[in-house]
Amino acid sequence: MQPEAVVRERGTDRRRSRRFVVKERRSGFERRQSVRRGAVGAAYESSLVYLRDHPATLIRLLVLANLLSVLDLALTMILLRLGVTEGNPIMEYLFHGSVVQATIVKCGLIAVVSLAIWSLRRFRPALVAALFLVGLYAAVVLYEVAGLLHLSS
Repeated sequence: MQPEAVVRERGTDRRRSRRFVVKERRSGFERRQSVRRGAVGAAYESSLVYLRDHPATLIRLLVLANLLSVLDLALTMILLRLGVTEGNPIMEYLFHGSVVQATIVKCGLIAVVSLAIWSLRRFRPALVAALFLVGLYAAVVLYEVAGLLHLSS
């Protein structure tokens, strides 16, 4: 004979897990930050908040990034005609294949990145990427203009 199994019933003192949990909808902008920033950090933070709260400004910034990309493409084509080699090996390969192919890849890539930033605009890293994209293309265009001025002198 086997001894009778002791059956434990769930009592009222046992904690029950919640079955319905409301997920937080944080967007990466924590308002309760106690970190002290300098003037540059505060300006950077306020520019990110401004971009988050004013979508028309973000659209203008993304359009600027696309225009700088087109300007970069035009300056690159001018410099290639003057005998300068392309610094990006992938774009060099594409330019040797077809200029149309290189144009589609270069402008299409920035357009896709701009659409991704726009769709993720409520998150902080997307806005940081937008600022980085414009800064990067502005630096590349300035570098190419300086190279063009150096070649013409």
